[in-house]
Amino acid sequence: MAVGIALIALGVIGSMAVYRSASATISVVGVVRDLDRGRVIEAGDLQAIRISPESAKFFVGASNAGSLLGKVLIVPVMSGSPLSESMVSAALPLGPDEALTSAAVPMGNIPANLAVNDNVRLVLTPDVTITNASPPLLFDEVVTVWAIEQSDELSSAVIVTFRGPLRLSIAIAGAGNVRISLVSE
Repeated sequence: MAVGIALIALGVIGSMAVYRSASATISVVGVVRDLDRGRVIEAGDLQAIRISPESAKFFVGASNAGSLLGKVLIVPVMSGSPLSESMVSAALPLGPDEALTSAAVPMGNIPANLAVNDNVRLVLTPDVTITNASPPLLFDEVVTVWAIEQSDELSSAVIVTFRGPLRLSIAIAGAGNVRISLVSE
């Protein structure tokens, strides 16, 4: 009989331990309301929510909520959802007159150590197959490098995406070749 009581007591204690560990939660940053893609995060958008320790490792901890302020959502987020670093960007959203424009740029036309967020000037040269092509043109604004990718199909070129005015898209579309000059601004 004593053994039976001991087993029951151990069962109750074990059940309580399992229940407590299952109900343990950690505070992470969540959103108060539905937020659209492109929204700049403000303090009033955030709240602490409690989730399991296993899930918490994928999200921003409540103690790091300040690191999200001023960042931009790159996906829409539903009310009560936790936030991860992959859901935000430090880059401001595109303005109504801005565009992301990419070009395949030959390796020799790119400065060494070109990196994302560098300020550059673009020299647009005509397509050599056009007989009445215009002379090379220096695009009149400094633009920012948004992304740089090496393409598997283009071994001698790099795909560079620029953030700049919408008219940059037209200028690059009409160019036969793009040369990048790294500038400071």
